[in-house]
Amino acid sequence: MKSRISTRARERKLTIDEIRDGTFTITNYGSLNGNFGVPVINYPEVAILGTGRITQKPVIVNDQIVKGWVQPLSLSFDHRIVDGGDSARFVNDLVTMLADPTNMLML
Repeated sequence: MKSRISTRARERKLTIDEIRDGTFTITNYGSLNGNFGVPVINYPEVAILGTGRITQKPVIVNDQIVKGWVQPLSLSFDHRIVDGGDSARFVNDLVTMLADPTNMLML
């Protein structure tokens, strides 16, 4: 079932019934050259994570300004269900994992 839905999603052939009643969505406006957006939650979902275009920008590493890859992230969530502190910790953990994917390995 999952592989069928994945295939249909890649082919852009999903029906509304196949995507209804989710709890969390990831939207990628970066694929459309978008830098930043404010994604809107689709009821009955709890949250939606928006990902922007990855670009090179000046960042500070070890007190030095260097070129770094930066990807804007934005999380919209239903505050009646999810605590703001938990949401902030989720995004911070996600940033840590994306900055160094080895953090995702269970050691």
